[in-house]
This record gives sequence, C-alpha cells and structure tokens, in this order.
Amino acid sequence: MTLGGLIVDARTTQFIWFVAGAALGFLIPYVFSSRLKLQHDLYYSIYFALVGVFLAAYVQITGVNVRETLLRSLPLTLVAGVIIGALVVMNVLRTEPVTPRPTGAYLGFELLWRGLLYGTVDALLLTAFPALVAFGLIGGDDSVVKHVGFAVVALALTIVITGTYHWGYSQYRRDGLRGPEVGNVILTLPTLVSANPVGTIVAHATMHVVANFHSYETPMYLPPTSRAE
Repeated sequence: MTLGGLIVDARTTQFIWFVAGAALGFLIPYVFSSRLKLQHDLYYSIYFALVGVFLAAYVQITGVNVRETLLRSLPLTLVAGVIIGALVVMNVLRTEPVTPRPTGAYLGFELLWRGLLYGTVDALLLTAFPALVAFGLIGGDDSVVKHVGFAVVALALTIVITGTYHWGYSQYRRDGLRGPEVGNVILTLPTLVSANPVGTIVAHATMHVVANFHSYETPMYLPPTSRAE
C-alpha cells in the first residue's frame, strides 16, 4: 500500500485500516445519534451505508478472499453460532422485561431493519472486520500456534472496536461498557474457534431480532434506545 508517497507494509496497512474502522465506529453514533439525535431508523440507514462502504473498500483494497473466508470451517462456525445464539436469546428473554412494541407492518419492518440487518451490520463491524484484520496480521497458516495467535489478536481487536463503537452512544457513556463488551465477546466465540464470522453473524442477528420483538425499548441490546410509537 502507498500512503503519501511511502510504501507501507501489509501489517501496517492492516493496523491503519483497523484504526480507521474504530474511529468510524465511534463517530457514526457520536455524531448522528448522540449529537444530532436522529430518529433511529434514519440513523440506522446512515450507519448501514457508511459501514457498508468502508468494509467494501477494506475488502477490495486489502484483497480479502470473501469466498474462502465464508467457507472456512463452515460447519464449525454454524454449530457454534446456533449454540451461542440460543444462549444469548435465552439471556435476553430472562433478563430484559417485555416492553411495548410496534404492531402490524411496522413491526415486520423493524424485525428486518432494526433486527436482522442491524444485527448483521453490527457483527460485520464489531467481529468480522477485526477478525479479518487479525487474519491479515497473523497470516493464513492452519497450525495450532497460528490459530491461537489469530484468536488472541482477534479478541483484543474486537474488544477495542466494541468499546469505541459503544462509547459513541450517550447511554453507554452514562451506564458503562461492561454489558456490550461481555456480550460481544460471547458472540465472537464462533469466529474465534473457526476463523469464520458466519456463526457470529447468525447469533448476533438472531439476538437483535428477538430483542426487537421481546424488549423493543431495551436500553442494552438495541442502541440507540427507542420508544414504541
């Protein structure tokens, strides 16, 4: 990669991309939610668009082999994703109260928009992206040592970007980051064991869909906190 006329090595390139992703992850909620206080569906449209463009650019410029990534240890990541998804769903149902929610067509829209799509984009930014950076830093060797190294680095990067992203929301600057940090570490486990983010995407999206239906006004699982109209 060439930056300002300088040739930057592959590992430094990955680090630069990660810093940019963490900064973007903070700025989107800080500007459009905390400061401008946009209605949540409008906010999500901006979030989806900016993250989508950023991740597409990252994949294109760094040469990520998407097909290889999505097929790597696919049965393992899917099984792990189903198990973790079931655990986090049970946690939502056990710990979050039932709240008012929209009805009719708007509820269906929210389950897709604020549930499935939001959960997928969150998983891509907060788990898949740092995992791809870690894979780029550690390399593609299938040895146990390399895989452990990948898992350690991916976990550390996931913790960092999860913290910066949630710090952009006023509710987490007030209430702290422990909840989202612990939750996303658990959701990231399928990716850590398989080096494939598909299982995490399944679990994360499932959690968001269930949270939307069960506890639409939750202050924990669906930032920014919204009220049923």
